[in-house]
Amino acid sequence: MCIRRNRVISARLPAFAAMLALLALPATAAAQNWPSRPLTLVVPFAAGGPSDVAGRILAQGLSDVLGQQVVVENPSGAGGTVGSLRVAKAPPDGYQFVLGNSGTHAWSQALYKKPPYDTIADFTALALVVESPRVLITPKTLPANSLPEFIAYVKANEATVKFGSAGAGSASHVSCICSTRPWASTSRIFPIAAWGRR
Repeated sequence: MCIRRNRVISARLPAFAAMLALLALPATAAAQNWPSRPLTLVVPFAAGGPSDVAGRILAQGLSDVLGQQVVVENPSGAGGTVGSLRVAKAPPDGYQFVLGNSGTHAWSQALYKKPPYDTIADFTALALVVESPRVLITPKTLPANSLPEFIAYVKANEATVKFGSAGAGSASHVSCICSTRPWASTSRIFPIAAWGRR
């Protein structure tokens, strides 16, 4: 699975690099030498998690294609909003970009009363570089071996069932709420501060 995912990202790199170059064009003379220094890929989630791994694969491939180092930085927090806001406020010179997702650029606009950025006005969507399906996984010790058994278990134990997410408003949080809402009304959020830690 990792090899396939790596190939999918690699296949999209030249097009993604060309789109980054086009963003730098309005800077006229400076665009002729772009990129003339290292670039920053902001992955707005904790280091070591799935978004970070995908970002590092992407950064390595872009470094090879662009001939400049692409450095990954992880300013995480608020379901990816902290890092995305940093890029929204960065100079529009093509040297800083974000690996966003549905949580950072769609749900954040609906969940916050006053979103800290406007995904339409502050960003240009370049490419879909990673597909990230959500998978329902339980411990082996849970007495449920199918989705119907899991639903029955949750209904019978709603007061104690918890789910893990990257934080309120994150893609993992909203996906879990949407998928369990028809049959679980009180499941508690179990935020994960950083990959592998509580």
